[in-house]
Amino acid sequence: MYKGDIMATLISVLTNQFFLIFLAIALGLLLGKVKIGNFSLGVSGGIFSGIVLGYIAQAWAKGVQEGELGYASAASVLKTGVVSNLFFVFFLMLFLVSIGMKVGGSIGAIFKKYGAKFVVIGVMIPVISMAVALVAYHLVFKNSPAVGEFETIGMFAGAMTSTPAYGTALDAVGNVVASDALEAASSAISLGYTVAFPIGVMVIVVMISALPKLFGIDVAAEKAAYEKELQESATNEKKLKDGPLDFMVLGLVAAVGILIGNIKIPLGGFGEFSLGAAGGILVSALIFSYIGKIGPINFRMDQKALGILYQTGLTFFMAVVGLRYGYDVVNSLMGSGLQLAIAAVFVEAIAVLIAFIVGHKVFKINWIILSGAIAGGCTSAPGLGAAISATGSEEPTAGYGAAQPFAILANVLLATLFFNIV
Repeated sequence: MYKGDIMATLISVLTNQFFLIFLAIALGLLLGKVKIGNFSLGVSGGIFSGIVLGYIAQAWAKGVQEGELGYASAASVLKTGVVSNLFFVFFLMLFLVSIGMKVGGSIGAIFKKYGAKFVVIGVMIPVISMAVALVAYHLVFKNSPAVGEFETIGMFAGAMTSTPAYGTALDAVGNVVASDALEAASSAISLGYTVAFPIGVMVIVVMISALPKLFGIDVAAEKAAYEKELQESATNEKKLKDGPLDFMVLGLVAAVGILIGNIKIPLGGFGEFSLGAAGGILVSALIFSYIGKIGPINFRMDQKALGILYQTGLTFFMAVVGLRYGYDVVNSLMGSGLQLAIAAVFVEAIAVLIAFIVGHKVFKINWIILSGAIAGGCTSAPGLGAAISATGSEEPTAGYGAAQPFAILANVLLATLFFNIV
């Protein structure tokens, strides 16, 4: 075999999507085991190893010219975004349906105790984030030649990791600019979203992991107290025996969830609202698991098997997130998007911090469930993964599922109103 053939084969292997995913997982889990005091990233380490590998892969691919060795591999990397978006969607759905089925049985008890407070948390985070984005626009961006109102609303949607808000902003801009300026305005919104989205992912993952340490929360004590709360609240609820893991039931629940997620709810002059496929799947899984049984179909399954399934989905999802957005993260911090990236940090971090103080100090919500509600307020599945990893409990999922729909609704409304209040 010629040297050129060996190099071509090596390049093909090193840029293979499956190779990169598994390498990001291995390095990420290794990174996640590193402890600084009592702090560790756990499964969230996959995001950061993925960011490094994703940046290296795309930076290399962008430098390969047509006709050079490895051009076909480089073109494939650029076309797919390092790894296909199908991996992103599939592993997210696998994670959400399995974790929803695992914890749904306890959601009734949680709602009895915290119900309305989740609504407040879910709406509070987008509202505060929008307020911070508006302050940044008027104090910093308004006189900047590089960043304007369109990049700002895109940055807000990205910091909230909210695709519905991004889509709403693209629709709303058509009402405020002439047709010949629409393409430029839409590109500016997309730029803000692209820069801020991975920053939003990183901020919520780090904050969920760091907040207990910063505020001296004893996670083990919170977990014990929360389990006691659940036992007290669930004494009158019907107990059902867990059945074996049933992929037919999981498929049915996921399919119903996708249908739910695609239901468009009209909001009059504010456009329309939907949960999206991922949000619909989580809501479907929580509801069916809570119901427990319909006729011969048992929706309560072996907890250990569901645990393995959601850990698999979460581990792969974290790595794929990092790989897909690694180049954007590093490029934004090194290039012209630095202003937007810094603003995105403040937009999300301030909202999360205030929501934490209100939730934990004012509402007295146990950190185990509050961590999930905060991730839901940021509509961030990686944030939920970080909450599960940091607390050593699956229960944050119920808080996430309760807060997320209201956060999505608030994001859509705020994105619609932005051009009227900017």
